[in-house]
Amino acid sequence: MMGMTKWKLAFALLVAAIVSASAASAQVTLEVMNPRGEIPPPPTVGISPRVPNLDGKKIVLIDNGKFGADNFLAVVGKMLKDKYPTATIVMYPKPAAQTITSLPKWYPTVKQQGDLFVFGVGD
Repeated sequence: MMGMTKWKLAFALLVAAIVSASAASAQVTLEVMNPRGEIPPPPTVGISPRVPNLDGKKIVLIDNGKFGADNFLAVVGKMLKDKYPTATIVMYPKPAAQTITSLPKWYPTVKQQGDLFVFGVGD
């Protein structure tokens, strides 16, 4: 009786090994779906042409509201003022750090503030 149990166990292990080997060799393809669907990208606008000289220009430094942006832009403003003493440097805060494309009325307002602007980020 004891010998028959060992044979049954050996047979069961052999069958399990064959089944697991065939399952391991089978290829599985998974398709991952995006629950948000297709999101169209926001419209893009080309950059403005480079200004040939900053002397006498009004330069607007945009603070995006993230930690450290104000410190960074203060240094940039000082460097610009040292190099171009006739330039006017204006700090202009962005209403919220999280928004970038959802402020259609804000960007034209910024454009009216000066001749060119520098957009600074923090973190």
